Amino acid sequence: MIFLTSNGLTSEELQGEFRNAITDKGNKCAIIPTAMEKDKDHGVWLEETKNELAAFGLESDLFYFGQQPNEKLLEYDVIYICGGNVFYLMQVIKQCCAEDILRQLAKEKVVVGVSAGSLIMQKDLVLIRDLIPRMNKRVKPKDLSALDITNNIEHLPHKTRYTGIIDAFEKRVKTYERKVGHKVICLEDGQGIIIDGENHRIIE
Repeated sequence: MIFLTSNGLTSEELQGEFRNAITDKGNKCAIIPTAMEKDKDHGVWLEETKNELAAFGLESDLFYFGQQPNEKLLEYDVIYICGGNVFYLMQVIKQCCAEDILRQLAKEKVVVGVSAGSLIMQKDLVLIRDLIPRMNKRVKPKDLSALDITNNIEHLPHKTRYTGIIDAFEKRVKTYERKVGHKVICLEDGQGIIIDGENHRIIE
């Protein structure tokens, strides 16, 4: 089961859905902080994330690609992928050949993606590259493909925030939708999409 979220499990609705999803499962959670590891405040955010997950009865460990074998992730019941720079996150995943493990986890475990951590589960990162090119400056990947495990559902987090900082945000998203032939679900903070097999639900 996959939780695509804008800013984590920050609403009562998402928290309730998550609590139901982990009922009768184990309590081991892996937090993947790769996307935020270059941020100077990432230690504070990780401590807050651990505390939030502990409230659900989960015991969390940090997992770093390249420092631990990818297969170790299979030992966990919940995978929590933090936000940050989506291009850097996807680059590291590819460098460490972790795509197949993450696809397997999405089928067998509960996987929560926060912002960048949810964007990597889509087919590609073309739209976010076009909307926020500065995020791509440091990484500059030639291959913008991602995990492609969302049944062709495409979303954007932080709708209100992006509307305020990206020129003609809504118009550019509409243009992109016409080009690719499907709708982009723009999520406000506190909202999310739950994908369970071939089914999905938008949590507002």
